[in-house]
Amino acid sequence: MSESFHFQVNLGGMLDVLSNHLYKSPDVFLRELLQNGVDAITQRRKEQPGWDEGRITIALAEGRRLTFRDNGMGLTEAGIHRFLAVIGQSSKTQLQDGRIPEDYIGRFGIGLLSCFMVSDAIVVHTRPADGGPAHAWTGRPDGTYTLEPLEDCSPGTTVILTARPGAEHYFQREAVEELVRYYGLALPVPVYFAGEDRRLNAIPDDFVHTGRGQLLSFGAWLFGEEFLEAILIHTPHLNGVAFVLPYQTDASVKSGHRIYLKYMLLTERGDRLLPPWAFFLRCFLNTSGLRPTASREDFYEDGALEAATAEFEGAVRAHLERLARESPDILEELVAVHSQAIKAMAVWDDSLFRLFIDHLTFETSEGRLSGGKLKRLGRGEWVSSVDRFRQLKPIFLAQDRLLICTGYAFDGELIPKLARAFSLAIGPLREESMDVVLEEPTLDERQQVFALQRAASRALAPFDCRAEARRFLPAELPALYTMSDEVQFFRQVQTAQDMSRGVFSDALASLLAGAEERPAASLYLNLNSRLIQRLAQVEDAGLLGSVARILYVQALITGGYALRSGELKTMSEALLELLDHQGGSI
Repeated sequence: MSESFHFQVNLGGMLDVLSNHLYKSPDVFLRELLQNGVDAITQRRKEQPGWDEGRITIALAEGRRLTFRDNGMGLTEAGIHRFLAVIGQSSKTQLQDGRIPEDYIGRFGIGLLSCFMVSDAIVVHTRPADGGPAHAWTGRPDGTYTLEPLEDCSPGTTVILTARPGAEHYFQREAVEELVRYYGLALPVPVYFAGEDRRLNAIPDDFVHTGRGQLLSFGAWLFGEEFLEAILIHTPHLNGVAFVLPYQTDASVKSGHRIYLKYMLLTERGDRLLPPWAFFLRCFLNTSGLRPTASREDFYEDGALEAATAEFEGAVRAHLERLARESPDILEELVAVHSQAIKAMAVWDDSLFRLFIDHLTFETSEGRLSGGKLKRLGRGEWVSSVDRFRQLKPIFLAQDRLLICTGYAFDGELIPKLARAFSLAIGPLREESMDVVLEEPTLDERQQVFALQRAASRALAPFDCRAEARRFLPAELPALYTMSDEVQFFRQVQTAQDMSRGVFSDALASLLAGAEERPAASLYLNLNSRLIQRLAQVEDAGLLGSVARILYVQALITGGYALRSGELKTMSEALLELLDHQGGSI
């Protein structure tokens, strides 16, 4: 004859907490059943040395009923009252001085109640494995439960659930099989459908001796992706594999992982465990030494979690270093696919910066060079304009000097960061540096181009620019425009003023007028150019001024500078002057 008892908790309120606050989905009921079953089997192994026949079986009446059985330790009558009725208690707490052993999954003793999310009653049949009578326990969501003797029951525990309206899809074979693999894929206890020999959660216990091809095949099976690389993670806190995605992904992506606690799936998100740069990885990891949160859907933040994250970073870094030595082609493919995302994160993430900087590439006057190569070279200059870089590239190449282009996304932050981090003599190309890039003319050459230089400087004075003669390569480039940071600032202000009206335009005009002496830009006339050599023989200052203005605008366009109002008009006027000019010839 059964007796009626009451749970020692407000069950209605607890179910609201479970469904609306603690668990994200009703399907966690199967996770809790798996967890309890594994813990019961673990306990029996401890108490019965030599016994190793633990297994879990699931029987289905599809869409109606699920019977979940483990052959673990089972419960006595006193244990039933204590552990199935008192929320927050756990049967494991009595095993080691009130502390839960590390090889048990459960910690909060409320997991069984999650079954109320899919069933209006929870029926438990249990018999202690070390002897004693069996009992049938039936819990109901009104806060009552019954307990009665049971004759036909093998050692272990069976949970019987009947689908509540709206939850029938959780009781279908396909759904159950998917959930078992999702939550319990890495469990050390085999799970079967009743009457079948095919294990639902077969997986290697340790990947240490698994080859790269096998790891990639496992990743393809688990995640449905053909990954670029598989990185073995085997540290004091973590065991598993990190797979490199074969396509670019957004740095905000944090989900898609399979992260297990004591072989039970804990979370798909890597926010707390994985470093921020792990967005290009899909991880299959198990840990035994980290603490779960109350919902068992993430990790508690503490020193152990920090250590695990550091171990993960170290394992990935060591693997990349090994690839650099042994399989550089794989590493190059990895970086090529994810370079922009990696660069974006490396700008502010120092650990990712140091992890990848040797393998990220940058455009230079000597072709694309890796950060590692730049570190070995140790010196160079950078320029932030792509067009100016292309203009100056042959000059630097001819003079055996290194010029780096930082005009692409994130390179402008990474190159200075590289220089600071490793104390390299790499800095921005400044106006004064041009004197080294451009060869000074001889005294005789100065005299030959004096008239040209003076006429050009007068013609360009309205543009705050002076003309200077130099030799540089390529010879096909007749003129090169350069300006200091101050001149660049004034050009930007003037361009903004040309496009503005009203008060804002007046404010910009006031700013320009406030400059007591504007610094001059330079138009370098290339003495290697046949055009400049011919112009040096012309005596007509008016003709030279018209050509100088044309060369000025051409140099602006070649260098990628935004043209100010009037500069295109100046070029047109200069061309007309050439057509109208009488008596001059080139």
